[in-house]
Amino acid sequence: MNGLFCANLAHARECWALCRQVWCGSCYSNHALDRFPRFVPVDEGRFDWRPVEDTLGHTHARDGDHLVTPFQCNLCKFQNLQRRNPIASSLVDDMLLCCIRRVNIDAMRGRESSTVAATLRAMGHMVKMWTRVRLTPSFPPLGPYPVAVSFGFSVAIAIVMKSLEPGKYALHQQFETIRKLRGAYSNVFMASLSRTGSLQTVGGDWANYFLTDSPTQSLFFERFSRGCLCRMGQTV
Repeated sequence: MNGLFCANLAHARECWALCRQVWCGSCYSNHALDRFPRFVPVDEGRFDWRPVEDTLGHTHARDGDHLVTPFQCNLCKFQNLQRRNPIASSLVDDMLLCCIRRVNIDAMRGRESSTVAATLRAMGHMVKMWTRVRLTPSFPPLGPYPVAVSFGFSVAIAIVMKSLEPGKYALHQQFETIRKLRGAYSNVFMASLSRTGSLQTVGGDWANYFLTDSPTQSLFFERFSRGCLCRMGQTV
């Protein structure tokens, strides 16, 4: 369990070969093309006094992140989105792979390091206890996932790409601006043909809550939003 494992590891999905993507947590780091805004607080002397973990927080993943956040590797996500493999000489494909990695790291950083480490330790203890009495480890399956756009990943990519555009008073768009893309997608989703007749409400005459399966309301997207928010220097 130590490391970072793609949910599709050792599985061949549709026409593609087996996924073999495994990393140590710190090896899954920012793409070479990553220029996405990242807030770094410094003092008057331009010195950053934060702990090392906070300084590197949004540049790489951690061992065990796949246990608490749905994770598919760059190649599997590219196949989900484009229904093909990336072309080595394509700058557009390289940028999409960069965005995929950024969204993945943001989503994983939506959980505290202490939570990830505690979950990894606890799973190790459980395996050890089961081994003593010769029980087969029985974890809920973490994958594989079907070849499909899932968890609102394409919307997350649009959000991180939007953050590269210049803001009105800053070099980059602020999170309060780029998060509006999520709201817009949710509005369109709820008005779509496949959802209009299936939406359910809870509440009375005036206060209603809608139950929706919009991908932008998924657990993954909530984690991504939290991680992106923190990377851009705002608190939840």
